[in-house]
Amino acid sequence: MIIGVDAGALSVTDERLKVGVWRVTYNLLKQLSQIDTANTYRLYSFAPIDREVMKEFGSQMHNAVLAPSVGWSSVRLPFELRLHPVDVFLGLSQSIPNLPKSHNVGFIYDLAFLYTPAAYDKSYDQLKKQTDDLVKRANQIITISESSKSDIVSHYKISSEKILVCYPGVDERFRNTKWIPDQVGDDKKRPPFFLFVGSLNKAKDIPLAIQSFALFLKKIKKPYDFLLVGGDYWPDPTINESIHRYQLEGRVKKLGFIADEELPRYYRGATAFFTTAIREGFCLPAVESMACGTPVVAVDRGAMKEVVGDGGIISQSIEPEKIAEMLYIIATNSNMRMKLKKEALQRAKQFSWKKFAECVIGMYL
Repeated sequence: MIIGVDAGALSVTDERLKVGVWRVTYNLLKQLSQIDTANTYRLYSFAPIDREVMKEFGSQMHNAVLAPSVGWSSVRLPFELRLHPVDVFLGLSQSIPNLPKSHNVGFIYDLAFLYTPAAYDKSYDQLKKQTDDLVKRANQIITISESSKSDIVSHYKISSEKILVCYPGVDERFRNTKWIPDQVGDDKKRPPFFLFVGSLNKAKDIPLAIQSFALFLKKIKKPYDFLLVGGDYWPDPTINESIHRYQLEGRVKKLGFIADEELPRYYRGATAFFTTAIREGFCLPAVESMACGTPVVAVDRGAMKEVVGDGGIISQSIEPEKIAEMLYIIATNSNMRMKLKKEALQRAKQFSWKKFAECVIGMYL
């Protein structure tokens, strides 16, 4: 068979964009190249996929570069697929073009854009339209949590039998096989810290986390930092406003993008990974943190409770005072923190990219 893949996410060169869909696409194809050596994969992109990335894929995977990038999914890709049809098409970018007959497997990661339209600005209309079209065109849909599946069924009024949940995995570099000393976690002069990793956009509701952290500082009455790691490609201007409002210029620190090779030391050095995101479909950073042996503090929104399980503390309330109390408990109760560390490591073992690929491939082989 010939399997066509929307690998447009791998076209990007800006490191800040190599998150979310990029991670899923890269890791899925890497695993599929090992699992399925009998079929041919055409990886469609609007710019050449990095040669080093392609080297990690099998010889059965070929990059088909389609230009121009303008109108790529609506014109160029459908035109190519009419000229050279495929047996199966994987819509990894939450989009399926208008295709000739083939078995279409669409990926919907979440419907967060419906809950936080302001976070998507001009891209909201496009994302909504392509997701609407995907639901109509897909023979089957893959999503990444039961929470997202429930949202899709509820919003689009489709049968749950059409949707399969495949949990994403975690890169092995985050597995806490041994402690690696570093200047983040082991520098005794550095205050303890909470850590957020992800895009600094409005959907993450970081101002709520900052307000909660400010209340936590008043309660604990000792130096503590809140480190924000992530690209500012879609910046939320209210983050800086919140830092200024609560006079936390010296305590809340925006570190920008940090490469995966460096991230484990930040996870391992943190008291907890801390997020108040409005609607997560899965939250890869939370699982990366747990794989490093660091528990999670989060709000019960989207898939957070489902994914974190016993590997952290999940607040049923979005009141800053209640969230601050959770931060205080995990920061001061060492016995609880050690118990949660063990639970986090066990929880992270349930997620692997190999399992994810095996789940996906079952939809078309």
